[in-house]
Amino acid sequence: MTTSAKLSPKDYENLARVAQGQGTLLDDACAARLMAAGLILKMDASEVAAASLQLTSAGLALIRSSDQ
Repeated sequence: MTTSAKLSPKDYENLARVAQGQGTLLDDACAARLMAAGLILKMDASEVAAASLQLTSAGLALIRSSDQ
């Protein structure tokens, strides 16, 4: 079973939120599910930026393929 077959419509919406820089809108359970699937990463806070969620290359590819 591919990763995309395991995702719900809500997961796709949340991936789009991360792609748009709105990862703070995701609840912890959803973020954990997408991280476990290898679609997003949590970037730790630094001196110049707050903690954030970022798409992995697999997450980006999935977003791009769903736009087709």
